[in-house]
Amino acid sequence: MVSATDVPKPMNTPTGKTPSSKTPAPGLPIGMLDLNPWNLKNYHVPWLGEAAADAAVKEGGELLFKTMVLGIRAGIVLCYTYQDRAWNTPVGFITRFSPPPANPTAQYIANVCQWTGFRWDAPLDFHDPKILVPWARAIWREEQGAPAQTITTSDILQAKAMADQS
Repeated sequence: MVSATDVPKPMNTPTGKTPSSKTPAPGLPIGMLDLNPWNLKNYHVPWLGEAAADAAVKEGGELLFKTMVLGIRAGIVLCYTYQDRAWNTPVGFITRFSPPPANPTAQYIANVCQWTGFRWDAPLDFHDPKILVPWARAIWREEQGAPAQTITTSDILQAKAMADQS
């Protein structure tokens, strides 16, 4: 578990993780191409709206979705699951979502906390759009960089409505 003293100062750059074997278009991260701004991986959980993927993508682990809203919805369902399991603080969520040592988890936590204004140890209610929208935007900024900022609040709220019906 990451402690407050382990969290470094924020950086202005995304982690730039692109584990899929697909080559993204210049300037466009793979998660945006895959309609998967969360960079969710294949853990044999069938997601609503998951698109069929070629073997190369499945080997890389990242999921493809049919629409951006369905990709967003999958991540929101994951947020709800993490909340149900008490992984709903920035440090709890991100340590589980992007675990060390394979990821710069402490830096990820620092960035997301800076961008949202949430304390590293604050319990978050992902069912509240005032929490969910900035949280999602910060996670996507870390995962995808600036291109993720083009996702609209309307898309997030539409995906949330779908997740709430799950």
